[in-house]
Amino acid sequence: MAHLFIRDPVVLYGEKVDIDDEEDSDHFENIQSTNWQNMRFKPPPPNSSIGWRIEFRPTEIQLTEFENAAFVVFVVLLTRVIATFKLNFLMPISQVDANLRTAQNRDAVLRERFHFRQDLISCDSPLQAQECCGGRPCEQEGAKVALMSIDEIVNGKAGEFAGLIPLINSYLGTIEADVDTHCSIRQYLKFISLRASGKLRTTARWIRDFVTQHPLYQQDSVVSSAINYDLVKLMVALSEGDEHIPNFSYSARTKTVDSLPPSVLADNPRLKDDSVLQ
Repeated sequence: MAHLFIRDPVVLYGEKVDIDDEEDSDHFENIQSTNWQNMRFKPPPPNSSIGWRIEFRPTEIQLTEFENAAFVVFVVLLTRVIATFKLNFLMPISQVDANLRTAQNRDAVLRERFHFRQDLISCDSPLQAQECCGGRPCEQEGAKVALMSIDEIVNGKAGEFAGLIPLINSYLGTIEADVDTHCSIRQYLKFISLRASGKLRTTARWIRDFVTQHPLYQQDSVVSSAINYDLVKLMVALSEGDEHIPNFSYSARTKTVDSLPPSVLADNPRLKDDSVLQ
C-alpha cells in the first residue's frame, strides 16, 4: 500500500481533516481514490458487511464504438463469470508486476508470455465451472501459475487452460437472453478472440505499420507533421466507419435499428409517442 502515498491528496474537505482513522477510512480513500492504477483494491467500508472488492481498470479508448463496446462487454461478462462460477484468479503480486513490465515490450500480445493462474476452480465453484475448466478439483495450497501467451489466456489451451472466452461462453449458456443480444455478444467476443490470436492487429501494431510504410518516413525514428496528419485523418475515417483496413478493422453486423419492434409497441402503447422516448 505504500506506493499509494507517493502523491498528496487532490482534494481535502475541511470537515474531514480531523477524523478518527480507527473508525473512518476517509483519509485513506482520499489518497487511494485519486491514484489511478491498472487495478484498484477497495477495502471494506467501516461498519459495513461489504467485503473486499476489485475494480477492473485496464481498458483504453479504442478507435471505434464497436471496439469500445467489445472491451467493456468482455470485462463486464468476465466479472459475472468470476462471481457466478466463484473462480479464483489470485496470484503473487510480484508476478503481476512482472506481467506489467512484459506488457510494455513491442508486440507483447504476440511475442511475450505472461504469468497467469491455471487452477481457477475454488471449493465453492459449481459443477458447470468444474466441467468447463477441465474438472480439476479445488486446491487449497498455493496457486498453479504458468507462463502463457495472450492467445492461450483469452482463447484457451487444450488440456491446460480453459480460456477466458470459453468460460464466458459457458456462463452465457446459463442465462436467459434474446437471440439478438447473444448475436451482438458473440461478435464482441469474436473480435477480442481475433485480436488475442494475432489475426487482427492491435492498434499499436497498426500505427507502427502505418508510420514505417508511409512514403515520407525516412527510417530515422522521426514522425513528421505530415505523417501525423495522415495518421489522424485515417483514424477519424476509421472511427466514422468510412475506411476499412485489412487485418485490423472488424466488420460487425448488427440487427439493431432505431425503431422499436412492433411487439414492444403493442405491449407499451405510450412508446408510440416520440416525446416519451426523449
